[in-house]
Amino acid sequence: MVESAHIAGTDDVPHPEQLDFRLGAWELIADGVYRMVAEPASVNLGLVVGSEGALLIDTGSSPAQGADIAASIAELTDRPLLAVVVTHDHFDHAFGLAAFTDVAGIGHETLADTLRDVPNLDRARRMGVDPADLVLPQTLISVADVVELGGQRVAEIVHLGVGHSRGDLVINITDPGSDDFDGVIFAGDLIESAPSIDAGAVWYGPDSAIDEWSWTVNRLHELTGPRTIVVPGHGEPVDRDFVEQQRNAIDAVRVEILRLSSEGVREDDAAEQGDWPFPADHVAAGIGAGYAEIRAAAATDPAAGGRSTLPLA
Repeated sequence: MVESAHIAGTDDVPHPEQLDFRLGAWELIADGVYRMVAEPASVNLGLVVGSEGALLIDTGSSPAQGADIAASIAELTDRPLLAVVVTHDHFDHAFGLAAFTDVAGIGHETLADTLRDVPNLDRARRMGVDPADLVLPQTLISVADVVELGGQRVAEIVHLGVGHSRGDLVINITDPGSDDFDGVIFAGDLIESAPSIDAGAVWYGPDSAIDEWSWTVNRLHELTGPRTIVVPGHGEPVDRDFVEQQRNAIDAVRVEILRLSSEGVREDDAAEQGDWPFPADHVAAGIGAGYAEIRAAAATDPAAGGRSTLPLA
């Protein structure tokens, strides 16, 4: 399986013929809300169906896979697809968007700079995807947007802050008109669950925001209720307690990078010498980003070295 953590590099991408682009079945997780797992990165896709239309969350890893996803939606529901949201610019979430150019696409404004940057273009070529097929959503937002799906069912699309990437979007599904609906949040790769690790295991990259990621997940936690279903970018759906636990683990990474830097540990040695809440290979690609943030803060304010405590309000 090609993990989402590897978005940063290109050397690890197998030959296109070796990639497995299978799609799982749509799984009902709440009234009118579905989840599908798409290979090769085991990414969670979301489909929210209302009385007047549907919303797709993330598009798969290639235009061909996106077309297969579109066909699966047509088989599942006769409601028209009203919009597609891309949670961030990484290949397993965004490379299928070319299959949905006839549908309103929504993404964060940073996609204008990052979706077709050199790493993504290189990855596309190595995956057998024509770089010309890396298309932008029609609507690029800075903070928030709303898609009404009929009745009182609404998808609130929000940029809570930076974290896994610089353009993470969260999709909060509400339906006050339904007595049986307690809310579903699609969190993209701000959080990830893993069966063998209690706090899950997010993946870091060179575009991760080490100093602010836990703060952003704290805002995500504030959106949840006791019975809210939270769908991570990868892994099984979780609850608000898991989000809190992973927020704390993400903040522990920030604190550990600060410690290593303050003790003079070289950036190249930090992954091996650090005491991490996640496997070291999950964190390694983001250590450089953390050290760069510390250097930038010190250049602006020599007394600064990142936040010392997690803001909980």
